[in-house]
Amino acid sequence: MLVSVAVAPWPPALVPQLMGRAAPELDSLRVALDATLRGVVRSLTTAGVPDPRGGGAGGPGSGLPAGQIVVVGPGDHAEFDAAGVVSFADFGPDVQVPALPGGDHQLSADLPTPLMVGRYLAHRVVGEHRAGDALWACARWMTTDAERASSVGAALRDDSRPTSLVLLVDGAASHGPKAPRAEDSRAGRFDDLVADALESGDPARLAAVDLELAHELGADGAHLWQLLAAAAAGASWQGELAWRGQPYGVGWTVASWRRR
Repeated sequence: MLVSVAVAPWPPALVPQLMGRAAPELDSLRVALDATLRGVVRSLTTAGVPDPRGGGAGGPGSGLPAGQIVVVGPGDHAEFDAAGVVSFADFGPDVQVPALPGGDHQLSADLPTPLMVGRYLAHRVVGEHRAGDALWACARWMTTDAERASSVGAALRDDSRPTSLVLLVDGAASHGPKAPRAEDSRAGRFDDLVADALESGDPARLAAVDLELAHELGADGAHLWQLLAAAAAGASWQGELAWRGQPYGVGWTVASWRRR
């Protein structure tokens, strides 16, 4: 059962050591992401599932289903072991993100870029309390494609465990002349519609996102809105936007959903 959602972008630029003097430009985005990820942990611990490894409500022998964090980014359909050390050496300096609590201190090799950035974001909020660390230690990390997005979402909806979903999605990559893709006047309207749908908390509005237009605008992870729509179907949600911007020509949005 889905209880909360965090929506986050996945630019490697979020890692300050990769950005040098430009790092402060995204400080407000990092702060918004920290607060949003703390929120998904809080939604599980307040549901009475603080420690999926045992000892508290929701652990083995408690008679309650353990809570889980599921992190999903765009890519080929696959699941990864992301608990180990993560290196950003391919992006410049060999910035290393430490292993998650209880994780193997060997390098987590072959992680797709969205999950690498997701691991960095998790690292920023790990170590604040035992319950949160236990949830991150047992988190699932996956990527999925447009063909399977809805079925993955339906499986999360039908899972008996209280689940917090962290969705790694970038918006249109065609805002302005310095964007990675050719500038497109439709980019602003497209990202506005997605942001409005997220703020509304209405799964049906996300399901209606135009994936063909998304592809034309470089928002190639937009199929994950189908995943969220399927995972959240049949429930009432409170949506909130924490941050929006296009600092480097790509639309980035931080949002959260809480089950009413």
